[in-house]
Amino acid sequence: MKRDIFAESKKLSNIVSEIRKTLIQKNFYEFFPPAIVNYNEKMKKGFKFADGKNFYLLKPDVTSWLIEMDKVKDEERIFYVSEVLTDNLSSSWQLGFEILNGEQIKIEEEIINLTIDILSKLGIKNFFIDVSSIKCWEDILESVPDFKEKILRAIELRNFEIIENLPLDQKIKNTVGDLFNFRGKETNLPKLNKIIKEINDSRIFVDLGTIKYMDYYEDIVFEIYSPDNGYLLGNGGQYQVNGKYSCGMALNLDVIREMKR
Repeated sequence: MKRDIFAESKKLSNIVSEIRKTLIQKNFYEFFPPAIVNYNEKMKKGFKFADGKNFYLLKPDVTSWLIEMDKVKDEERIFYVSEVLTDNLSSSWQLGFEILNGEQIKIEEEIINLTIDILSKLGIKNFFIDVSSIKCWEDILESVPDFKEKILRAIELRNFEIIENLPLDQKIKNTVGDLFNFRGKETNLPKLNKIIKEINDSRIFVDLGTIKYMDYYEDIVFEIYSPDNGYLLGNGGQYQVNGKYSCGMALNLDVIREMKR
């Protein structure tokens, strides 16, 4: 059956209008990233092509492009709507909002609180937000460099059997298992404890197995999901642009549209 592109666009338009209104009220402004940029191996996603002289990316991940632009001086509060492509030309529509050059922990809290506010205004209340720290994994992963990628892949797939089958010391497997399986409201990580306490929402949890994101994230990462849908509603985290502390969230508009049918 053919897709009704007008009905789908109308639904997306209504969703984006509601989110846009909320973000403008919070002093964000709309940012318009280019569709085509010069290729850089550090940029993520997008479709790579050449004109015979140079390589380019069509519709790459916006945050990785912002990081490579390296232009931030003052605090910027931006949002954007973009179709992001992969190298096999599959695509998804996302709405991202970012605080660039902000205060540590404060901007993570604001981004998460904004996400809760936006989803609630869209009528989506049955969701959870998992927050994690990449840095809590650094020591254990650096101790087994030959297996780092396999461990990360196992965590992404939520398949601990892959790790059990690796030729690792049992003590290392136990440490990985403890991190992999941790989910709760309090940890020995002060940053995560502060975020959970300050936001004070029953739908937010620390899940240290949540680390499957872009390699530009430095420490705090998060993802939003709903039991009503098998796909992520959004994800984000903390990174730096031009040495400035920044944080952002990207909402999957296609998933949100399906949830509102």
